[in-house]
Amino acid sequence: MSTWKWPTSFPAPDISWPTAFSVSDLQQRLSALILELGRGPGSLYDEIVNAPVDPAVHPECDWDAEVRLGEDLCLAERVFLSERKRRMKASFAELMGVPEIEVDERDLPIVAIAGSGGGYRAMLNTLGSLSAAKSLGVLDCVSYTAGVSGSCWALSILYSGVAGSNKPEDAAAHAKDRIQLSYLDMDTLDALVTQPTNKYLLAGILRKAAGPTGTASLVDLYGTLLSSRLYIPTDVTKLDPRHLSLHLYRRNLDNGALPLPIFSAIQHVTPLEKAEDIKEVADEKALSIRSQRPQSLDSEQTRLERDIRWLWYEFTPYEVGCDEIGAWIPSWALGRRFMNGKNTERRPELSFTILAGVFGSAFCASLKYYFREIEPVLHFFPEQLYNWLEEIVTENESDLGLIHPVLPDQLPNFVRGLEGQLRYGSPPDITEHETLGFMDAGAELNLPYYPLLRRNVDCVIALDASADSQDLWFTRAEELAIKRGLHTWPRGATWPTRVHPGDEGAAETSRVPDYEATSPDSANAKLAQTQESALAKQTDKQDSTDKRGMPNDEPKPPSKSAMNACEVWIGSSKSTDEASARLDDLDEAALLKRDGIAVVYIPLVPNDARVPGFDPFSVSTWRREVAAQESQNLLDVAEANFSDSREKIVRLLRAVWMRKKMERQQHEWRARLDHLREEFKHQ
Repeated sequence: MSTWKWPTSFPAPDISWPTAFSVSDLQQRLSALILELGRGPGSLYDEIVNAPVDPAVHPECDWDAEVRLGEDLCLAERVFLSERKRRMKASFAELMGVPEIEVDERDLPIVAIAGSGGGYRAMLNTLGSLSAAKSLGVLDCVSYTAGVSGSCWALSILYSGVAGSNKPEDAAAHAKDRIQLSYLDMDTLDALVTQPTNKYLLAGILRKAAGPTGTASLVDLYGTLLSSRLYIPTDVTKLDPRHLSLHLYRRNLDNGALPLPIFSAIQHVTPLEKAEDIKEVADEKALSIRSQRPQSLDSEQTRLERDIRWLWYEFTPYEVGCDEIGAWIPSWALGRRFMNGKNTERRPELSFTILAGVFGSAFCASLKYYFREIEPVLHFFPEQLYNWLEEIVTENESDLGLIHPVLPDQLPNFVRGLEGQLRYGSPPDITEHETLGFMDAGAELNLPYYPLLRRNVDCVIALDASADSQDLWFTRAEELAIKRGLHTWPRGATWPTRVHPGDEGAAETSRVPDYEATSPDSANAKLAQTQESALAKQTDKQDSTDKRGMPNDEPKPPSKSAMNACEVWIGSSKSTDEASARLDDLDEAALLKRDGIAVVYIPLVPNDARVPGFDPFSVSTWRREVAAQESQNLLDVAEANFSDSREKIVRLLRAVWMRKKMERQQHEWRARLDHLREEFKHQ
């Protein structure tokens, strides 16, 4: 390829294209990249794959890992929570406006901030909200942050330190600066062929290609390109490979300085033959014209949909694993091969350039579309290069349309060989596969409620920048809570008005949904139906993407929305309580009696008081770059919406704190009374 004769010019494709495009510049960069990716001595590939790793960057290569089995939180997280509570005590007292001596660490509410999916829009909404939470004193009273898709990128910028600090405002400024250029830009090629950024960005994808799976996927390519924007500091002299280590995010956790971040991905474990059966029934149903046949097909489809299943995996700086199978490994061991619960090799930790692609894999469709748009130009490239790109973009294409809303990325299976040792109800064949396929969790639920349900949180502050029906997420979260046997999730919480015009399933009026699961079995059945419906819609989106291109516009909230910037519900385990309880409908006495999980819902709605005339949804989910003023507008709206929610958040946290305090004091009083009774018995 290095001797290939390049053309003097390229035809401009029918998309946005640089006006001053130099073929010689492109040739120079691609030739350099091809040489570096070659396996010859002295190449970048040789340096990364064959040379000894730097123990200062990858100390984990001296460690062995084992699979931890169980459903409880790991020891490191429990220690973190203890330290975090110790540091939160003074901050919480200040937020409540009381002397610190009045606050007992045991009574502190466990609060989580959860960010939705939605590309760069969600990333900026999360960062802007976290900035406001910090300035208002709320963030210092939070134990967890959790993300899906674009919000995962926000958390990784904050916790990696790539912005120069771990302050939300600095992370927001970094993101605003870096996403002004697309990751599909000549600037990205420069980063891939220029030291020191080339090794920093390409180490992850090259190690993965040379590792156990032996492949570099479209998701990996996407994550690498995305990382060229998100994880390169503006001052490249401050480049640090440790910014790409999930394990090393704990530098700001072990002392309790920040909440624990939880990144989410899912695995689709429906057997292929079941997925084929579901598709066949759906196709026959669509073509059938007999009046009775569709009814029988409905029954058959419902039966088959009971087998549809997603597994939620959580990625923290301490561990990676899945509660539903009860298996966990240290985060620094992700990417290694395991057998019978022990690693069979020592490899560097999987780079966050790969995880960035996994968490946002729903957006690989945009990269695939871009490839199709410029495909006529790529035919002018060396044949080997074109064939490699074609192979990556079209991998598993037929499978994608059948069972996967987005393309999964294959990583080594850490539960291989653990037959009979996983949690009851685990997929029966999960221990047999060499790899596990991870994908964007937004394909199943676009807010990360699930990993918080097992952590006994008292309050979830949900930041929603998604373009989907919010009612869908509330309903699905309730179903997941019932599936876990939780009776403290706010039952019947539903948004009181249509959020996005044209969204099917959005609520027209304030009412409890028609369907309310009442048992784990019924929740499983309903969950299967909603998952299949969402999967079908995602597949339709993918099909339409292939045919018509990525959407430029999305459903938008009304310019003068009837919604509040914040809505709060709090659940109760008592069956006598009403189906749904809004904070605004409760007096203090009623609020103190409710013992359930509270949900503070803050959607990304226009804020004319802060940014007049700006519609946040004018920034599409699919954008590959965002202008500085647009980013600032999004950050300002997010900050303003969160700030407007402060009064409700403080009122809620005060009630939860007082309730936990009274429960503890009553328990202590009963314990003392029992102790006195025992003493009297022995006198």
